[in-house]
Amino acid sequence: MKIVVCVKQVGYIYHSLAIDVKGAEIDPEKMVFMLNPYDEIAVEEAIRIKERLSNCEVIIITTGSSKSEEALRYSFAFGADRMIRIEDQNFGCWSTAMVLAEVIKDLDYDLILCGKKSIDTNGNNVASFLAELLDIPQVSGIVRLETLVQEKKAIVDRYLGRGDREVVECDLPALFTVENGLNNPRYPSLPHRISAEKEKIEVLNLRSLGVNLDQEMDLTEFMSLSPPRPKPKKRFTPDSNLSAGERMRLIMSGGVSEKKSDLLEGKSEDIADRIVEVLIQEKIL
Repeated sequence: MKIVVCVKQVGYIYHSLAIDVKGAEIDPEKMVFMLNPYDEIAVEEAIRIKERLSNCEVIIITTGSSKSEEALRYSFAFGADRMIRIEDQNFGCWSTAMVLAEVIKDLDYDLILCGKKSIDTNGNNVASFLAELLDIPQVSGIVRLETLVQEKKAIVDRYLGRGDREVVECDLPALFTVENGLNNPRYPSLPHRISAEKEKIEVLNLRSLGVNLDQEMDLTEFMSLSPPRPKPKKRFTPDSNLSAGERMRLIMSGGVSEKKSDLLEGKSEDIADRIVEVLIQEKIL
């Protein structure tokens, strides 16, 4: 069996000032770059299948600059066999799917795994476009995967929300997007991480693939960038039956009333007995 896993290196914004709304740009210095968490689940599932089967190859593929090789090598450290990177020219979703399809169609694959979505764009489009271009079945949001190698079929559980699941059986080759709950990804050991740094990455570009995207247009267009609207604070409204002075006091304090407390004095034994009595009265003990 040959499994292809599509991964992406994403940037996580950890600083509120990373977004420049006027310039519609994001400061990369205020971001952490990492393997997309959903793709990490896909890689883990591919490696688990490989560990169960005697003859299985796992290929990790991505698009992007040389910076994205960090995600490739991290994925390879899980136990993959091959890495492919396609030089990125700021591809959109449709163009990315076209380029991936051009490479994957010649890999003689049995199964393609992708993350449900990337946490940077939340687009959830590339996998569907890729399945369409390759003319293979797709099942999204799976939380269980069973491969029947001899029958060339797969049985998956698809998450529907509120605890409901849908069982789907389909022929292979097929493309599945994975959901949280499918597995818990391992943490690659240091020796595997070091070994992955020494492995060769196959780098392809549009010229070597014979792909021309000049006439291709993406189905979505970036319009503007804006921060989320702040959540309005809940306004406190005092009880109208209270006196004017009491209402004014509550408004000024934001509705916070003074907490009454007893100051215990005396010997430590007497104070301890009094605390126990209060705890019993409040039914804590």
